[in-house]
Amino acid sequence: MEKSAIRHYAKEIRAALDIKGISQILTERISSLEEYKPSKTVLLFYPKAGEIDITGLAINSDKNFCLPKTRNGEIIPCCWNSNTQLKLGAYDIYEPCSERIPQNNLDIIILPGLCADKNRNRLGYGKGCYDKFLANTDALTILPIPDEMLFDNIPAESHDIKPDIIITPTKIIR
Repeated sequence: MEKSAIRHYAKEIRAALDIKGISQILTERISSLEEYKPSKTVLLFYPKAGEIDITGLAINSDKNFCLPKTRNGEIIPCCWNSNTQLKLGAYDIYEPCSERIPQNNLDIIILPGLCADKNRNRLGYGKGCYDKFLANTDALTILPIPDEMLFDNIPAESHDIKPDIIITPTKIIR
């Protein structure tokens, strides 16, 4: 199956899921990861309609959070908290109106994605922004997805960067 067909199939599956409930479970599971506990600076993503929403990690937390701003296909991590003004940016995703932070300050990057496979291959939305961004970081990467979005095998290319951890409501793949 080609990536575009898998994306279409994954979006159909996702549309039938209780994303709000799954998001709550994944937020709790991420916050209990041993790798997450000592982190100081975490890059989240602001969810589009139908996506997992893990922004709840920022509630009552002692960590610094960032959201990505995308300019010309480049991801720029910017500070974010509940008081940060957001505006609709590239790809119709809300972005922070705040200062940029150095990419090497990030301890953890939580990735958006449609689906993944058991070999930790991730399928996003086809723009390649995160693969370029991840090529220049040592931060731990985590992909939260519903169990239904973990497939046996999806196509991957040499430039695709695998997340360090895939977490579902019932599984952790490292």
